[in-house]
Amino acid sequence: MSMTTSAASPDAAQKALDAQFTLDTITDLPAIVARRAEATRSAAGRFRIVRNIAYGDGEGRTLDLYPAAKENAPAQIFIHGGFWSSMQAADFGFLADGFVPFGASLIVIDYPLIPSVRMSDIVDACRQAIAWTFRNGAAHGIDPARIFVSGNSAGGHLVAEMLDRRWMKAAGLPVDVVKGGCAISGLFDLASVAASFRNALLQFTPEDVERFSPLRRQIDVGAPLIVTVGGRETEEFLRQSETYAKACGKAGVPVEHLVVDETDHITVVLDAFAAPDHPLNRAARRQMGL
Repeated sequence: MSMTTSAASPDAAQKALDAQFTLDTITDLPAIVARRAEATRSAAGRFRIVRNIAYGDGEGRTLDLYPAAKENAPAQIFIHGGFWSSMQAADFGFLADGFVPFGASLIVIDYPLIPSVRMSDIVDACRQAIAWTFRNGAAHGIDPARIFVSGNSAGGHLVAEMLDRRWMKAAGLPVDVVKGGCAISGLFDLASVAASFRNALLQFTPEDVERFSPLRRQIDVGAPLIVTVGGRETEEFLRQSETYAKACGKAGVPVEHLVVDETDHITVVLDAFAAPDHPLNRAARRQMGL
């Protein structure tokens, strides 16, 4: 689906592309952000949190753990968004409501951010977080045989990177170390964002686009996958989620493609993925066997 017509001027075409990667279409954005912050403050008062556990060497390689009340619990590892250049794990504590009361431990990871690092460093950091959970999770009551990964926006893209089995063997991990994933509002072909205003900061090269675009390589995913997006999101996010879900299905991956009506780029996480009564949260817990 084209975002512009052949009659559009270069300036109009660029503006149309840039509009795909802003939050300008979200009404009441400040109120939604404030509500997200309040939900995280509320969760901090109701759940035990172990903050800033180092999972690797270097800046930004820490995680926040919201442990389940029981031992040998599955882990939901969440990778935050922010176009690979902003946000932090501490902003997403509200996710605990959707998993910890049901017997899962929640891990929200930080990772080093662009422009201090390149995409290769971010992907490597997220891989380290999974490896840390597999090798050290048992000491925190986590079952290393039940690790799941989720993320939104940039984190949705990183979920696809983490599910690619090729890196697991190279890292000395079981190729099924991740048992399932949920990619929320992800970008799976970086060409369009690299052509947008975002690239003034991101500085994606053509080599980055080829290397880190899941849709530009053979899909090698061995775990069940949920690909989801808010129904009120921009055309590019809707299109990329649909295209990636179809490509995974064609590659034999057990995949659910869920467009969540009446949600946007933020509320699809706040009011759907984190909400115990919402079908998206139930789908994620069902994937975990909860």
